[in-house]
Amino acid sequence: MTSKIQQEENTESNTVSGYDIDALTNIDDIRECLRLLDEEEARIDQALDQRLLHKEELQNVLGTLDIMRPQLGNLKSDSTRMMETIYNTAKLATNISDKVRQLDKEQSRTRQAISYVEDVQELKHCVSGIQDAMQRKEYDEAAGLLQRASRIDTTILNGSLAEFTVVS
Repeated sequence: MTSKIQQEENTESNTVSGYDIDALTNIDDIRECLRLLDEEEARIDQALDQRLLHKEELQNVLGTLDIMRPQLGNLKSDSTRMMETIYNTAKLATNISDKVRQLDKEQSRTRQAISYVEDVQELKHCVSGIQDAMQRKEYDEAAGLLQRASRIDTTILNGSLAEFTVVS
């Protein structure tokens, strides 16, 4: 007893494009059936050739990927090291930038201190010159020095450094 699947296979294998092979008796029908079988075989061969062609291409691509796998691993580790270097460089740049800002502030304070000391020296020079000019009775010279001294910032005139260094 044959199974239903075997019967269907027998039925399918005994039919070609509507022709029942077992029932063929006419030579023209047999030739037509043979021609159809040849066409189907050619179509199947072509489909198989295409699949084989794609299989070779796919195998070539997979082979290339296998070759590239170690390179990609190296590339990944190189890029990780590069990212670490970039991170460390950025951190260093931030630290340097902070130090430069700090130096800029210190430089600004130093310039202010130098300017303050110069103004106190100018005040000291003016006061000394005024006293000298008054003793020599050079009132015009004393007035000029007094005018120069009056241009000095009042915070310097009232500051402790001026009080300490300028002789009154």
